[in-house]
Parts: sequence; structure tokens; C-alpha cells
Amino acid sequence: WTMKPDGSAQKVLVDQQQVFDYDWSPDGKWIVYARSDGSFASELYMMPSDGSEPARNVTRYATYNGDISWNNSGNKICFLSQRRSTFAMHTLSLQKPAAANSSAASSITSTGAIDWEDIHLRVDRPGNNLANEGTISRNGRWIAYRANSGGDDLWLVSTDGFVMQRQSFGSAAPRQIRWSKNSQTIWFLDGTGSLRNVSLGLGGVPATAGPAPTPSFVSFTAKMMIRRDEEYAQMFEQSWRALSSFFYDTKHHGADWRAIREKYRPMVDHVALKEDLYSLISLMLGELNASHLGITGSGRFPDEYTANLGLIFDESYRGPGLKINEVLKRGPADRRNLHLAQGDIILAIDRNEITDKTNISQLLNGKVGDMVLLDVTSNPADPKAKRRIEIAGTDRGVVSNLMYQRWVAQNAEIVTKRSKGSLGYIHIPSMDDQGLEQFVRSLYSDNFDKDAIVIDVRHNGGGFTHDQVLNYLGAREHTFFRQRDGGEGLVLRSYDRKWTKPSVVLINNRSYSDAEIFPSAFRTLGLGKVVGQATGGLVIGTTSTRLIDGSTFRLPRTGVYTVKGVNMEKEGVSPDVAIDALPEDLAKGNDAQIDKAVEVLMRDVVEWKKLKGTLAVTPGGGTPMPPMTTPMPK
Repeated sequence: WTMKPDGSAQKVLVDQQQVFDYDWSPDGKWIVYARSDGSFASELYMMPSDGSEPARNVTRYATYNGDISWNNSGNKICFLSQRRSTFAMHTLSLQKPAAANSSAASSITSTGAIDWEDIHLRVDRPGNNLANEGTISRNGRWIAYRANSGGDDLWLVSTDGFVMQRQSFGSAAPRQIRWSKNSQTIWFLDGTGSLRNVSLGLGGVPATAGPAPTPSFVSFTAKMMIRRDEEYAQMFEQSWRALSSFFYDTKHHGADWRAIREKYRPMVDHVALKEDLYSLISLMLGELNASHLGITGSGRFPDEYTANLGLIFDESYRGPGLKINEVLKRGPADRRNLHLAQGDIILAIDRNEITDKTNISQLLNGKVGDMVLLDVTSNPADPKAKRRIEIAGTDRGVVSNLMYQRWVAQNAEIVTKRSKGSLGYIHIPSMDDQGLEQFVRSLYSDNFDKDAIVIDVRHNGGGFTHDQVLNYLGAREHTFFRQRDGGEGLVLRSYDRKWTKPSVVLINNRSYSDAEIFPSAFRTLGLGKVVGQATGGLVIGTTSTRLIDGSTFRLPRTGVYTVKGVNMEKEGVSPDVAIDALPEDLAKGNDAQIDKAVEVLMRDVVEWKKLKGTLAVTPGGGTPMPPMTTPMPK
């Protein structure tokens, strides 16, 4: 939209959705804006501000393009762009290079000064740093940007790329970077919200010798009166309005959203505490019967944390002390010279004798990072078997991750045992970069020589990497590369390796969000069968916003639908082969879901090998490889 400063002459300039960034040319006659498509790729478009001409795509590189700024002469724009999988600052010259010995490039205030032909090919990347955000100086000679290179700090690079200099140290985390009118000073907010600036040398040129100047703090004080009742009322209105405008379903799952506002708004006047306001807003959110909703504030932290020793005790042992059933691998007790083993008994912790009334957690409170003294014996009847050792108290989050790794290793061992070593097992803990890295490493290094793999997404909270995981699966053999000195493969680059053999996916009722999209897509693409329990049915693409007080408010704004048009929210994914994992069986180390996955996959491997052996590739046109999965028996 555009309008005059007094609010008159309002009109739609761009009638397409998903415009998320823009900037005016210095003379106000042009606008460049960033708009994303349904696949979250964005381009930059330029058009006259009066709408007299249609917008033109000036980047034609559909990845991410945004964070736009314009220099004073208007002949160059700067923007953040994702190219070759990395984010960096780029510049785009709006005019062709001037001929040698001719006058400098003109401004674009005159009609026709923009050279549109091949404009997208005049994009340059100054310097080699990655970047998160940045802006060009008014004189067009410099770009100030945020880069995480040896610290999250402010950097400066000339637009010709010849000079690059760091401008802050100590991870200042600069944001909202702005230049002064004379291009001599850079202003920014640091990670704590403090206003800071850094001045360049005479003439707006940074010093090339010696360390860069330390950004100065701009000190100020201000008092603000917050009327609690008005703040709470505004927070409620912001929450209701955000979902009114951005909830993925315009019908709000059948709820009369205006009527719901009238139902809950009067109660805000009776709220005394922010926690109560959160509860009230949460009740309003519940009327939508949707996932990926919520409101949170700054968390409360305990005064002290309870340490963990990385020991698993025998729950059937009744004393004296605690009997070790297992020393957790890579945990704080799994150290050289401690010599702890299964069957050893912990008699005391920090000289406190352990009885059936001892609260172990209380003894370990506040001991994270401290050395904990243990009295240990391998034979309570023998006084000489008693010894004292010290173990570093460890954060429970660290130990929790080690317990997860133990669970994965046990599952892999079950698959290996049931299949006699022919099948592999991979658990994906989350659909994010960390989970993807774990999947790829396990696929290539641990399971690439297996006949088939079990891919487990149980207890996976979701994320965004379903397509990346799918890209590694379901490939077909098309060419073999045989090296003279031995070795045969299907690719010329290691990163091009793909899985070409059968697989099965394990799900349960704690597979959420993207961990539901993945098995649905896996089945839709015919890559294999899905085994386990129906998933949670919590499938919406979400983002978040900040309320006036700094609270975080979630906005589920993207619906997820199958190719048949089924909304996956509240629907989830039902398995091809349904089977429960009962708590009493799991307590005994028996996982019926893994057993069933192995059974199904072994049958698929037999059929796949049979089909593969009967199909021969012929010169001039071969027979396609057999499918990854065989039909389910009736």
C-alpha cells in the first residue's frame, strides 16, 4: 500500500501476498521490494512508486533475497541473498558500467536511467564473509553488516570488495544497522539492546592499519510508566488480532473468532498476574482446537540444579546403598581409573550414608560441575573392598542426551540381532539440521552396506527437513563407476550418494509435525511401508511474533495438506502396519514395533532381491529397477 503523509490517497501498489521487505529510491520515484512464493523462495522486484509500470524481477535467483537498502545516488542497491547455499551481502548496479574516461554513473532520477537489460547479471558479492543482515552507506562505497566469523560482530566491506574490516569484538550481535547521512558513522543496537556507534576515519574511510575502533555506547536514561491494566488489554488484543489476520484457516476451525473475543475480553480486567493472563489467552487459543499455539514469557530458573552421576541403578536392589546396574557410556562415571562396574554398590555420597530414606536428588542439588565423593564397594561383607572415588557432577541435560544415545544403540542392536546383521537402523531425533546430520552420518558410515534400513521417527518433535531426508532415499541405480585399482560406486562425488535399497519408517503417537509430514510423503512417493502407531496429528507450519511486553506468541499460519487434499492437522498419519509398544514390554527390553518393522522389511528385501535378479538392463534402453516396496498381503 501507499498513501500520502496525511493518510489520504491510500491505494494498493502490489496486489500479491507475501511482501516482507521494501525500500524507496532516494528520490521517492521507485520502490524495490522482496516477495516470497509458496515455497518460501523470495525475489526482488522494482517498480515506479506511482504504479505506472509493472514490477520487474531484478534478481531472478529464487532462493532468499531480502534486507534491501539503497545508496543516495540511487544507482545501486544492497541486499542479503542466499547463493550457493550461503547467505551474504550482495550489490546490484542499476546501470551498466561506464565507458573508460567517461563521466561517472548518473543517478536514476532521470527517466530511462535504469539499464534493465540483463540487470540480474550485474549482482556482485563484495568480500567472502557470510552475513545475517547489512546495509549500504549513503555514498555507496561501503556495506556494514553482521557476520558470525570468530564472533557475532559488525563488519565493514567496500562495495568493490578490496577492503574488509571488523568493527566490533566480543560478539556484539549488531542489529538494525544504519549509516549517518555523511557515511562517516555506523549506528546499531547490540545484543543487549544498547545503542552503539562506530566512526570511520576522515572522509568516511576506515583505518587500514591497527585494530578497528571499539564501538561507543550512546548513554541515555528514560523513565516509562506502565499501566498494567492497559498493557494486559493490549497483549490480549495483539494475540486475538494476530490469529484473526494470520491463522492458516480463515474459518478458524469453525470457531466464531469475533464472538470468542467478546467472550474472553471482559475477563482481562480481572487479571492480576501475567501468568493468569497467559492462562486466559491460552483458554482462548483452545477454542481453535489447533496445534502449534502458545504464549510464553521469560522463563523462571531454579536456584540450584540437581547433578547426575551417569549411573543406572538396580531398582530391585533393597540395600544397603545403591547397586550399579550399568555405567552410562561416555558419562561422568565412564572414566579411566574409576573402575566402576556393574554390581558395585554406592554406600555414601559426600559422606552421607545411603539408606532407604535418603533423598538422592537432595544430596546432588547444586553439585553440577563439582566433584562428588562416593564410598564404593564391590562386596559389602568385605571391609577391604571399600574405596573412595570422585565423580564430576554433570548437568541432567547432558546425561539425558547420553541416555538417548543408549536407547538408539539398543534399538540398533535389536535390529542387527533380529536380521542377523543384514538390516540397518537409523533414528532421526528431530527434523532440523542436527537431526539431518545424524541421519546422513548414520546412513553413510553405519548402514550403507546393509540390505535395507529401518528409519525411526518416533519421539520426534518435528522441524523442517523432510524433503532433505527424502532426497537421500528412493534413488535408482543408473551408472556404475569402477576404478582401476579397485572400488565400485554409483556416483563421482561422495555427497551425491543416495539410498537405492528398501526401507521402512517407524512412527508413533509422539511423532509430531514434520515427523508426520515425512512418513506421509515417504508413503506417497512409494518408498516403503510405515509401521507403528498413528501420529499425533499436530501438523501446521508456524512462526512467532512478539507482544508489546516481549512475550512470544506463536502463529500457525501455513496449512499442510496431502496430495489428496486432506488437511493433516488433527488427521496425522496412520501406519500401513499398526502395532503398539506396550509399557510392560518396553520395561523388559522388548519393542514390538521394531520387531514388526524388521519382519516387514525382511519380507520386502526378499521380494526386492527377487525382482532385481530377474530384471536385466539391456543396451539402448533398460528395464527400470524394481520398486522399493511390495504390496501388503491381503
